[in-house]
Amino acid sequence: MSKKVIFISDFFINEICGGAEFCNDALINSLKHRFTIKQHKSKSITPEFIRTNNDCFFIIANFFMLTEQCKEELANVTYVIFEHDHKYIRSNNPALYKNFLAPESQLQNKQFFKNALAVICQSKKHAEVVQKNLLLTNVVNSAGNIWTDEQISILEANIDNEKDIEYAVLNSQNRNKGMPAAIEYCKRKSIEFQFLNPAPFDEYIRSISKIKHLVFLPQWLESYSRLAIEARILGCKLITNGLLGAASEDYFQLSGRELLEYIVGNNNRIIKNWTKLIESETAIFIEQIELPKITVFCPIYNAEKYIVNFLDDMKRQTIFDNCELIIINANSPQNEDEPINAFKKQNKNVVYKKLNYRATVMETENMAIKMAKGEFFAQCCVDDAHSIDYLETLAKHLHFAEDIDLVYADCLQTTRPLESFENNSSNGKLYEHSINTFSRENMIKCLPGPMPMWKKEVHAKSGYFNEAMAHAGDWDMFLRMVLAGSKFKKIDRPLGLYYYNSEGLSTSPEYSMKRGREEAKVFFDNKEIFGEQNYKRYEEYFKQFLKEETNE
Repeated sequence: MSKKVIFISDFFINEICGGAEFCNDALINSLKHRFTIKQHKSKSITPEFIRTNNDCFFIIANFFMLTEQCKEELANVTYVIFEHDHKYIRSNNPALYKNFLAPESQLQNKQFFKNALAVICQSKKHAEVVQKNLLLTNVVNSAGNIWTDEQISILEANIDNEKDIEYAVLNSQNRNKGMPAAIEYCKRKSIEFQFLNPAPFDEYIRSISKIKHLVFLPQWLESYSRLAIEARILGCKLITNGLLGAASEDYFQLSGRELLEYIVGNNNRIIKNWTKLIESETAIFIEQIELPKITVFCPIYNAEKYIVNFLDDMKRQTIFDNCELIIINANSPQNEDEPINAFKKQNKNVVYKKLNYRATVMETENMAIKMAKGEFFAQCCVDDAHSIDYLETLAKHLHFAEDIDLVYADCLQTTRPLESFENNSSNGKLYEHSINTFSRENMIKCLPGPMPMWKKEVHAKSGYFNEAMAHAGDWDMFLRMVLAGSKFKKIDRPLGLYYYNSEGLSTSPEYSMKRGREEAKVFFDNKEIFGEQNYKRYEEYFKQFLKEETNE
C-alpha cells in the first residue's frame, strides 16, 4: 500500500504560473506514480483535518495562509517544509540585511521550521541563509528545481534558435524581480532593450532563446531562479547581481546542452531524494553551524536567595551544554556552595571558584576573563533572568558580524525578585541604559547593560576592567573598547529580565556618592566620545559629585 502524502500550498499551477508553482507541480507529478498524493490549499486546512490525517506524510510548500493553530497541530504529525522563499522572515527578504542576517524582530515561524522533519531549500545559498538565521539542524539543500519532461523537451528544442534581441528586461510587477532596477541600469548604460513578457511556458522559453543579454537584477535573494538556469541553457547571457541562489551551485558555470543534461540528471537525483525522504523519513542535512565556545561569567556575593533560580535559568539555555559557566564567589558569608556544588556534579562545564577575601566585581571579572576557555564572554548577574535563547541569539549575531566586538539586547525591568523572563511584572518596561542603538554619542549611557556578550580577544587592544572601580567599571571598560575602535550591535528584542535591586551596588542609595564620583571620572575622561552636545548636557550633573568630594 502506497504512503499517503498531503501536499499543502497557498496556490497551485492552475492558479499562478510562478517558479514555485512550476516546481511544486513537477514534484507532484513525479511522485504521484509512487505515492497517493492529495493537494490542499493552505487556507482550507484546519487542526481537525490534520488530526484526522495524522498517519499521512505532509509536504508544506507556500503557507502564508496557514493558520497558527494549524502550524501548532502539525507538530504532532510528520511534515517537511518545501521552502521556496523566506517565510522565516517577516519581510520575506534577507537581502535587506547585512550578510543576509535578519534582525531578531523580523524572524517568524522559527518553531514551525524547527519542528519539521526537514526544511528543503532550493540551493546552497538558500540553505545557508535559512540556517544562519534560524540555527536549525534539519536543513536540506535540494540543489535545484524540477522541470517536467515536457519542459525539458521545450528547452532542448529552443537551444539553437537565432538571437535577434540584443538586450531584454524581465517585465514583472513583482517588485522582488527588480524591473525598475534593470530599466535604470539600461538607462545609465544607454542600452536599448525590449521586455521579456509573461507567456505560457513554450512561448516564454522561445522568447528567452532569442535574447543575447538579459538584464535581471532581483531585489531579494532568489532562493534558486529557474529563469537564470533557463537563460543559461538557452545561451542568453545574464547581467545580474549577487542575489541568485542558483549561482551558488557549482553547475551554474555550465551552459547550453551541457547544463540541460545536468538538469535532467539533477531532476532524477532530487526525485530520488524525495522518495527516500517520504518512505524512510531520512535526509542528508547540511553541516550544522557551530558557534564559538562561550564562557558565561557570574560573580556572586550574598546570593543564596538567587543562586538556585540562576542555575536553573542557565540550564534552560538552548546551548548551555556547549558553554562554560564560571562562578566566582567573593567570600560570601551565605551558603551558595551547596547548590553550586550539586549543580557542578551534574554539569561538567561549570567552574566554581571561592575566594578568601571580598573582591570587587571588576577583580572577579578579570579573573574570569583570564580563566575563560571560550572565544566569547558573556556577563550575567545572579538576580537577573534570561530568555532560553539568550546565549544562542547573542552568539549568533556576534559570530556572523565580523566587524562587531560586542552585542547587547533590550532587557525587561522588574522590581520584584525571583521572577522569570516568561512570567514577570515588568509590563513591558525596559532597562533604560540599553534602549538605544550603538553610537559613540549614545555611550553616554552604558549601552551594553547587565547582560552583554563580547569577543574575548578585544581585551588585547582594550585592556581589562579597572579593579580600583566598584561601581562604574563596566562603563569604563566598554568606553575603552570604543576608544580602541570596537563597534557594538544591539539585538532588537528583549532577551533578559533585569531585576532592579534597591540594595545593589549600582542602585543602592548607600553607595550613591561613591558611585557618582566614579561615574563623573569616567564621564570627564571620555568626553571626546560623547560629543559636545552630550557633554554640555551632563557636565553640571557630574560636576556636583566632584564638588562633594572636594568639600569632604
